[in-house]
Amino acid sequence: MRIALVHAFFDDAGGNERLALEMYRALRDLGHEVDLYTAHVNERAWEVLTSGMKDVPRPVVLGEPLVTRLLRPTGRLVRYRRLVAGLTLQRSTSLMNYMTLTM
Repeated sequence: MRIALVHAFFDDAGGNERLALEMYRALRDLGHEVDLYTAHVNERAWEVLTSGMKDVPRPVVLGEPLVTRLLRPTGRLVRYRRLVAGLTLQRSTSLMNYMTLTM
């Protein structure tokens, strides 16, 4: 089965990000074809998260909405930023699914 795994941001090297990568690996080990998508990747956090993980590819960055890019430097309204990015990613993956089904 082909699976799209979407995580809003890889900004921190925290538990949510680690869980997304572990889910990716587990699904792939079960024989699924898994694609990883995000709105933004922080390079430093990505290096920390993937240290020791040789088999995790870099996620496809679909692009971060302008409003969340403006909020990034301040660190404020983190939940709002994640919500907006999540909704945008959901719209993008829905469009990709539609395009796959119609082709």
